[in-house]
Amino acid sequence: MTEASGSEGKLTVNDPTLWKVLDSYLYRFVIKVQDSDAIIDEYEQAIGIRTVEIQGEKILINGEETYLKGYGKHEDADIIGRGFSYPMNKRDFELMKWSGANSFRTSHYPYAEEVYQMADREGFLIIDEVAAVGFLESIVNFLAASQGTDIDFFEAHPNLDELQKNHIEDIHDLILRDKNHPSVFAWSLLNEPSTTTEAANEYFGPLFEAAHKYDPQQRPRTFALVMYSTPDACKCYHHADFLSLNRYYGWYVKGGSDFEDAERLFRDEMDAWVELDLNKPMIFTEYGTDNYIGESKLPSVMWAQQYEDEYLDMYHRVFADFQTVEGLMRVNGNKKGVFTRQRQPKRVAYKLKERWENIK
Repeated sequence: MTEASGSEGKLTVNDPTLWKVLDSYLYRFVIKVQDSDAIIDEYEQAIGIRTVEIQGEKILINGEETYLKGYGKHEDADIIGRGFSYPMNKRDFELMKWSGANSFRTSHYPYAEEVYQMADREGFLIIDEVAAVGFLESIVNFLAASQGTDIDFFEAHPNLDELQKNHIEDIHDLILRDKNHPSVFAWSLLNEPSTTTEAANEYFGPLFEAAHKYDPQQRPRTFALVMYSTPDACKCYHHADFLSLNRYYGWYVKGGSDFEDAERLFRDEMDAWVELDLNKPMIFTEYGTDNYIGESKLPSVMWAQQYEDEYLDMYHRVFADFQTVEGLMRVNGNKKGVFTRQRQPKRVAYKLKERWENIK
C-alpha cells in the first residue's frame, strides 16, 4: 500500500519477509517519474526490511539477540593498493563466510558502495565508520597513545568550530548515502579520539545528536575507544549506544615477558567497566598482535606465531593486513591481520574459525 502528499510518501509492506543475519531477503524497489505515459527517469535499489534495537546489553536484529563475529576490514591489497576491487571484494566475503563471521567495521572510512551491496546480499552486518581518524595529538606515536601520553587534541585545536562543522557534514553525507542498506546497523563517528577532557565531551555531543537527526531509523551510534580511554579517564563514553573498545594489552602495553601483567591489567579494566553498570553492549573493535609469517619460537616471543596464539587465547579479532606508513616499529606495514594482503589465511584464521563456528 502506498500513499503520498507532495514530496512526502509512505509505502507499507504487509507481512514482509525480513532481512536476517546471514539469511538475507531483498526487495526490488523501483521509483519511476512519468510524464503522461512516458518514463522520464527511473531509479532502482535492492532493499531489506529489518529492525535494529539496543536493549540493555543486547544488540537485537528483528528482535533477536545477535552476537557479532567479525573483522575490522580495509580496502587494501597487493598491486592495487588502497581502493575497491571486484575480485578482492568477492574474495573477502568468501573468506569471512568461511571463518564463520557475520559482520565487519569499515575501519576507518566509508567503503565503495559495492561493498555494502554485497553485504546486503550476503546478510552481513556493518558498523559504518566516518573518516574521522587522528583526533589525538600523540597518534603520531601509537605507543604513546596506548600508554596515555596525550596533549589534548580538542583543547589544543586552533579552529574547533570549523572542524566540528565539517565533521557533522561528513556524518550527514555518510548517512545520506548508506541509510537504505539493511546491512548497516550502526554508525561509528570517530576512531580513537582524545576523550579525557570536557572539551572532548562538548565536541562529541553535537556529532551524536546529528547522527540521530539525519538517520530516519536512528540506528545505534558508537566510536572506537583508544587504550587510555578507560572508565576512570574517559568523559565521552556516555554518548555511545554501545562501547567499541580498541585494546592491545600484551602488545603495545605489557608485551612479551610482561604478558601475565597484561592479562591482569586487561581484567582490571573490564572489571572497572562492569562496576559502572552502564547497561549497554560492549564489543572489541580492535585487538591483536603483529605476526611475521614464518617466525616460530619456543618459548614464544613477540612477532612469533606462538605468541599470537597465546594472545588470542586471551582475546579474539581483526582482518586483512593493511599497508601503513613506513616506520621502525612495523615490518612492511601492520601485520595484525588474520589474512595476508594476498587474502590467504594465517594460522590464526583457523583458530578464529573454530571459535566462531562453536558460538551460536
